[in-house]
Amino acid sequence: MGNVNEFELPFDLAAEMEDQELIKVHAGDVNLPTGRIVLADPFLSVEQAAFAKTVEPDKYPVYLYLSEIDKLHHRIGYAKIKFRPETASRWILALTEDVTDEELEDLGEDEFYGFNVESGLASFMDEETRDSFADKLENLHENDPEYDYYDAVLAEEFSAYSGKNNFSRDLGDWNDHHIEADSDNNIIMFSAGWGDGYYPAYWGLNENGETVELVIDFLLDDFEEDEDTDDEE
Repeated sequence: MGNVNEFELPFDLAAEMEDQELIKVHAGDVNLPTGRIVLADPFLSVEQAAFAKTVEPDKYPVYLYLSEIDKLHHRIGYAKIKFRPETASRWILALTEDVTDEELEDLGEDEFYGFNVESGLASFMDEETRDSFADKLENLHENDPEYDYYDAVLAEEFSAYSGKNNFSRDLGDWNDHHIEADSDNNIIMFSAGWGDGYYPAYWGLNENGETVELVIDFLLDDFEEDEDTDDEE
């Protein structure tokens, strides 16, 4: 795969997050039994490849960083898995294992490879968990093609898990979903910024090149700028 330094961010992501005075929430700990991370809209996860970079199998905390739109309205601007306690000093674009060298060579200066959101939700999960979740959804839909997993299972979970939090909507903006009640394998799900879209993720590294964190940027400012432009027109 191409030289990773070509895809290093030209700015300090941690400083950018601090400047926005974001509200930090611990959404839960994600279990990564293989260390192969899948970042995806949970309902599109079967189509999403794991990242090429792996981490040590373990459970890791997931943090959400919320921006106050107004006193009664917050949106998730960033989501992060934290692997080490120190602050990252540089960030590189997180690439899935199916991205080819040829595709990277065609990547423009302001372009990135990321993941699609079509249900308004994003999530962190292990590849093993992704496979179990995909099998479960397939079996449910075979029995009932009209089965809606969100309405039947997730809506109540989201509401119970985060709906009463001061920074969440009543319906719940994040959830710790277990595929099976007796399994440690889980999916940390959360609302994706302003909703559906295409979003990048970055590995945060320390000065020794060790992996400190994995951060999703939901591009809140970009969407706000687009909305302002539409209003002016």
